Amino acid sequence: MKAYRIIILGLVFFSFGFVTTTKTKVKILSKSEVTICGKSNVNSFQCKYNSNLLENEIIVTSIKNNDTKVCLSNAKILIKSKGFDCGNKMITKDFKSILKADNYDNISIELKELDLNNNCFLTKLDIEIAGKRKEYTIPVTFNENTNNVKGNLKINIKDFNLKSPKKLFGLIEVNDNVEVNFNLFLQY
Repeated sequence: MKAYRIIILGLVFFSFGFVTTTKTKVKILSKSEVTICGKSNVNSFQCKYNSNLLENEIIVTSIKNNDTKVCLSNAKILIKSKGFDCGNKMITKDFKSILKADNYDNISIELKELDLNNNCFLTKLDIEIAGKRKEYTIPVTFNENTNNVKGNLKINIKDFNLKSPKKLFGLIEVNDNVEVNFNLFLQY
C-alpha cells in the first residue's frame, strides 16, 4: 500500500509540473574563449585554447525539479589536450606534457547541475584530465541577451596526478595551481 502512495504522489507531482524534462541542442560558438593561466617562480604564462575546436553540437537533457535546481545529462564538452597555445613553443610543449596530451586526447568537462540564484549560477561539474576525474562547484554568470556564460575555476594539477615541470636543474618551478577562465557563447 505504501508503494502505491509513493507512485501516485510521484505522478501527481509530475503531472502538476513540479518536474520538467526538456531536451535542447546546444552549440558552443567559435568566438568563445578558454584560457588557462599559471605561474612559475620566475614568470607567469597564459595558454589559450583554439576556439575553432569547440564548435560541437550536443543534445542536453535537463530536468527541473524545483524553482532553482536543474539537473543535466549529456552536457559534456570535450577539449582537445593538444588544442592549447601558450605563445611560446617551449611553454606550449611543456604544458601539453603536463596534460599528458600524447596519451589523453581530450579533457572532459561535464555539467551535472545548475542551481539558479539571481544572475549567478552555482554549477556542479566533473572534470577529467589524464584519466582522473574530480567534481567542482563553481559560480558562473549567464547573460541571457547574448547567451554568454562566464566563469573561473581554480584547480591544483596534483588533484589529477599531474606533475609540473622543473627547468634548469630545478631552478624554475611551475606552481601546481592554475586558473581556468572561460567565456562561452552558446547557440540553442
